[in-house]
Amino acid sequence: MSSEILLTKRINQINQESRSFILIGVVIAKSDPKFFESTNHRSNGSSSSSRGVMTLTIRDSGRDTINCTIWNSSQIIESYDNLFHIGDVVNITKPKVILNCIDRAEQFNPKSTSVYSLSLCENDDNKIRLHEGSGLDQIRKLISVPTVLASDTYLLADIAAGGQGINGKNVNVLVAVRSVRPKKQIIVTKTGKLKYFREVIVMDTSHAGMSIKFWNNEYIERIDKWIPLTTILMIMDVRVEFDQFHKVICLGMSGRTIITEDPAIEEADKLLIYVMKTSTQDSELAYSALSSTVDPSTITSVMTVQQIVDRAEGDLKTEEDQFTALCYALITKFDLDGCSRVTSRKCSNCKTLLRISDSRCQKEECQSTPYHISINFDIPVDITDHTGTLANCRLMSQAAENTLNCKVEAFLKMGDTSKGKLKWRYLLERCAVKLVIKRKSPIRFQTLYNIVDCSVANPQEVGSKIKVY
Repeated sequence: MSSEILLTKRINQINQESRSFILIGVVIAKSDPKFFESTNHRSNGSSSSSRGVMTLTIRDSGRDTINCTIWNSSQIIESYDNLFHIGDVVNITKPKVILNCIDRAEQFNPKSTSVYSLSLCENDDNKIRLHEGSGLDQIRKLISVPTVLASDTYLLADIAAGGQGINGKNVNVLVAVRSVRPKKQIIVTKTGKLKYFREVIVMDTSHAGMSIKFWNNEYIERIDKWIPLTTILMIMDVRVEFDQFHKVICLGMSGRTIITEDPAIEEADKLLIYVMKTSTQDSELAYSALSSTVDPSTITSVMTVQQIVDRAEGDLKTEEDQFTALCYALITKFDLDGCSRVTSRKCSNCKTLLRISDSRCQKEECQSTPYHISINFDIPVDITDHTGTLANCRLMSQAAENTLNCKVEAFLKMGDTSKGKLKWRYLLERCAVKLVIKRKSPIRFQTLYNIVDCSVANPQEVGSKIKVY
């Protein structure tokens, strides 16, 4: 056994002469491991083996960070990938010190404060393990120290305004998690392998929602711990991307990205207060409520169902977020007296939509008045013309009361017979239906078709205005 004495060094003490030392720090970023076949040339011939590499970004103070790249057999790298995670405190023993300027891999790794990087190869003396010594909690607290200043971040509105002109650039942002999308599995075209993918919608004081795409396995799992409208993220070097499908700017994580969750800075606290005050709900139906601001008398552009679909999702799709249409169509679904849900409930205080199972608003600020719940119309409607059917349109709130000439309170007191009579005023009748259509986007799962006015149409009016296509 070697009697060599190993000194513990800090990141700011490392130089090119540093050899036998131990570095203790917390992991603040972690790359996905990469695997490859390596050929070894020996005197008795050549042999190949499966190798792997991964990079951890380490911090040991509020100021100092450094990258450590680990090379080993694929089995060892896989075990390291399962063992070491963001937030873990590690001991790195006898790493090789490399100048960043001659380490070509550094251009793909997170930006560090040190001019050096560390490397661990397959050697009994060179190793990394979880730290079990003193000061563990103190070092772990460094995970909440951001790697950039709040003054060096961009507002989401400025990024969106930059458009395709800043596509591919890296920026820093301070954002709140608005909603989390489910994990998806896709097939990578080049390799044919399955890979997980995830989207998170983030917001700040300037912008209601922008998508961030995640391919890194470490974060795909960590996202489960993020709480919408509560978790704040300081993100360094996130890449600006133009989403060709939705025609909008979004963000994407790269190998250089570092994310600080709930950073311990005043600006993060202010953003959280803003989010709690202004984000009344995080439901897709929140977007449909915006349609009520459109004056129905201004909707005069006549379209068929097929034209509406083509403009919303097909060949006629443009970059506009929403458009309006007047459609002369039969009401083919209007289940006022059946099993369909035709009302929704929301908290009168914060306006958050409540689930059927909720007897009160769950938000802390509403606990003093938990039973103040308002009920509104939210009626699913299908409309059909000679070109097709537009399913699951929404007739909501005041628009529904105007159409039915009935308040929601009076409707709830009606028996099935009265509700049936109300239904047959419109069911299978050709109506003039005025819609606000909000296209699906990175912050909306699907296109929303909102009916803001509906009345039985005059046959002469239909004959003069209805379109062939």
